[in-house]
Amino acid sequence: MGLFLLPRPGGSMNRTKPLYRATLTGLLIVTAVFIPRRTQALEDYTSPRNADIPVAGAKSIRIDAAAGVLKVEGREGLDQVHVRGTARSDRKSRLDGIKLIAERRGDEIYIKADMPDDRDGYFGRNGDDWDNMALDLVIEVPSSLPLDVDDGSGEAEFNNTGALEFEDGSGEIHVRGARGDVRISDGSGSIVIEGVQGSVRISDGSGEIRARDVTGNFTVEEDGSGNIDVSSVGGTMRVENDGSGNIDVDRVSGDFVVDRDGSGSIRYDTVKGSVRIPDRRRRG
Repeated sequence: MGLFLLPRPGGSMNRTKPLYRATLTGLLIVTAVFIPRRTQALEDYTSPRNADIPVAGAKSIRIDAAAGVLKVEGREGLDQVHVRGTARSDRKSRLDGIKLIAERRGDEIYIKADMPDDRDGYFGRNGDDWDNMALDLVIEVPSSLPLDVDDGSGEAEFNNTGALEFEDGSGEIHVRGARGDVRISDGSGSIVIEGVQGSVRISDGSGEIRARDVTGNFTVEEDGSGNIDVSSVGGTMRVENDGSGNIDVDRVSGDFVVDRDGSGSIRYDTVKGSVRIPDRRRRG
């Protein structure tokens, strides 16, 4: 830049100033071109997606969610499943491609967030798609019907439902007041469980597991990383394989068993049954 500020022989400094300003302007324009569209808010454009499905004769509910927040509320005496969805995208042109499928398939109620497969060929750096899309779902279901749920990413919450089988990619998970067994397979994100009338089985990649007030057995089949904090279990508390993170257990009516543990402390209190954990981790 200093070369542009040197006057030519017989010239003056004033003749070089436009060159200096033009150079700066060019740099600013180039910089602006490379600002990623990811800075746009995902909530820029929204559109409702709603449906009601008759319950009569149904024996189960299947939910295939995608990106977005998922909230499922159990209600007594419902004669319909109510689905209230909000499609979201950072581009208005993509909203029409976000669809809600809600229908009866025999004795199963089927709900799916149907997202477009294509992205108009627009990709960001490292192959990331900057055309963000999601479908938030709030679903009211009969509390007596079992749920089979598959979720992509985003927070998931279940309140006062029946038995639950849940497979999740990433995002926080909250389960409260389930009436039946709960089974969770999770990639990443914290898991919070409260008040389950049944047994709980969890397979978790990473993230904290916190639970209390489970009437049946509580089993952690696999835990990659993150603390495990469980209290008030009516049956046996068992950790089959734990990678890293502390394990804290309190008020267990059955046995407390840790089969394999990588790293982190193990603490327990008020276990009515037997305790079987690796001796090197024993800190009662």
